[in-house]
Amino acid sequence: MRTSSSLLVLAATTASLLGSAASTVHAEAEHAVVTPVVVGVGPQVHYRRRPGPRFMMPLKIDLGAAGVDTSRGFAPGINAAVGIHWASLSPNPTQTDVGIGVFGALLGAPSDPNNMSNSNGIAYGGAYLEGAHTLSHGQAWRTWAAVRGEYIGSSAFGVDHTGFGVTGRLSTELYASGVGIEPRGLFLGTYAVGLYVEAGVRDMVADVGDFHIGAGLTFRTPFVVSP
Repeated sequence: MRTSSSLLVLAATTASLLGSAASTVHAEAEHAVVTPVVVGVGPQVHYRRRPGPRFMMPLKIDLGAAGVDTSRGFAPGINAAVGIHWASLSPNPTQTDVGIGVFGALLGAPSDPNNMSNSNGIAYGGAYLEGAHTLSHGQAWRTWAAVRGEYIGSSAFGVDHTGFGVTGRLSTELYASGVGIEPRGLFLGTYAVGLYVEAGVRDMVADVGDFHIGAGLTFRTPFVVSP
């Protein structure tokens, strides 16, 4: 009888503890915040767009000073050129460059003391085809020798003229090249900055000399596409 009474007491105590535990779990479940778990889906990745242009061509850009002799004296001014070039597109260092582009310049000749009403401005521009090869190079620098053939139109002293020209160039540049493909876009080609000097012969308008000189800064940009 004593054993049976003990078992009854133990059973009653166990039932009471289980009931209390069940009540506690039920109460906590009512106040719990359920977070759904999706199997097989990782955290969402947000890409920030890299600063800079979303589209860029493989260009070579020249900005500098130019000068030419005229019947009134030496005429200085500014010139610029921009073109698509292989050395700007190549992801690996290259010793050969070819390119096609456009150029132009604005110069100012001394005033004519005998006729002050005449304009003293000189403008010319046109298209070019250029080929170049490196004279020397290192891991992050190179020196170019280039020859440029030009189709040129010029205007000076109230007269217009169309002709051809040939220009020789020496330039040196610091560069970095490579290729990158990622969800944020495509990078292919070369960044560069350098200096150039040039001289050549152009079929210009009358009273403007054929020989010209120039110097300035040169830049390269790669091919970039960013969605």
